[in-house]
Amino acid sequence: MSSGGDQIVARVAHERPGPTPLPYPERVLILSAEMGEGHNAAADALTTAIAEVWPGCQVERFDTLELRGLPFARAASWGYGFQMKSVPVTYEVFYDRLCTSDRFAAATKRAIGSFFGRRLEGFLADRRPDLVISTYPFGSAALDWLRTHRGVLTPTVTYIPALHVHPLWAYAGIDQTYVMYDTAHLHARTPGFEQRMHLGAPPVRPEFGTVTKDGACRELDLDDERFVVLVTGGAWGLGGIDRAVEALVSSPTPVQVLAVCGRNSALAEDLRSLGRPRERLVVFDYVDNMHELMAAADAVVTNGAGVTVLEALRTPRPTIAFNPLAGHGKASTAEMIRRDLALQADDVPALVEAVERLATDPGLYARMEQAGRNWVQGRDLRESVRQMTVLVGGSVRESEAARA
Repeated sequence: MSSGGDQIVARVAHERPGPTPLPYPERVLILSAEMGEGHNAAADALTTAIAEVWPGCQVERFDTLELRGLPFARAASWGYGFQMKSVPVTYEVFYDRLCTSDRFAAATKRAIGSFFGRRLEGFLADRRPDLVISTYPFGSAALDWLRTHRGVLTPTVTYIPALHVHPLWAYAGIDQTYVMYDTAHLHARTPGFEQRMHLGAPPVRPEFGTVTKDGACRELDLDDERFVVLVTGGAWGLGGIDRAVEALVSSPTPVQVLAVCGRNSALAEDLRSLGRPRERLVVFDYVDNMHELMAAADAVVTNGAGVTVLEALRTPRPTIAFNPLAGHGKASTAEMIRRDLALQADDVPALVEAVERLATDPGLYARMEQAGRNWVQGRDLRESVRQMTVLVGGSVRESEAARA
């Protein structure tokens, strides 16, 4: 992700293919944010898909929060992390209000849109992208504000890397919005959203779902006959992961726990200090081979939010939402449970029981694994990107006509 004024630029040097029905973009801007890893991971996946679908396209990524300066971005990220770790009830109250009060949601969207949109206006004018994709709600708010208040006509897309769509994601001024579930419009609470809504593929790296359990276990030196549970709290190690791991490695069910602590070095140190043998516990810091860890696992324990859930579904592996995060964590968990994609465990005893059920009930495990396969069937991130071409084609033709 960008640091200060730096941007990440990806250029793929391939020959353009033969004639296509519509021209595709030469420059794409992706607005993300350093709020955990979910928004950035979605931007990574989209960048990879764009390279395949639109060869030669230049992709620039930028942290939406840095429109207000790097110190602001760092403070906002720290503040969100502190809120989720120390006073999650404040986020819960905000999220509930956002999802139940149209007046509150509208006022919040206007304020955020104006706050970031005024800075984004000059940023877009300097870069003149053919398409802007937002994987962060504040970026979408800014783009909508520019469309409705400044008449900016650059094609815009929101790609939502979550299983719950709160109103801050939904705007009439965004041309296309890609969601992960077909009833998202009921939660968006935005008139006309359903007409702009597209059911998209999980924005995760293409490696997910391509590795077998036995292949991953060989690569990681694990016993593929053992029931393996991957426990992760995302990049920040949120959600009481320490309690989850301690309970599982002490349970009578002989599971092996893979604990991914992300950038939470204190959590990793605490778990290693438990002194458990490798056949019960393997501790990881930040990893770049999550696709292998998920393939090696039989079940994934997480906080119920973010791209980690989508990665588990793409693999696919049954998910246990342990002590789901306030707000979007609980809301996403509810959507997964409705689709038989997850079990919920609000405390340690419930977690131990849920893992034991999956480890000893083949019928339950098979049903949830099949639900995951059904959920991802036919979803291809490259196809989602191809659907955006119709927006860009019209814009490019208009630009060429204006220059002529």
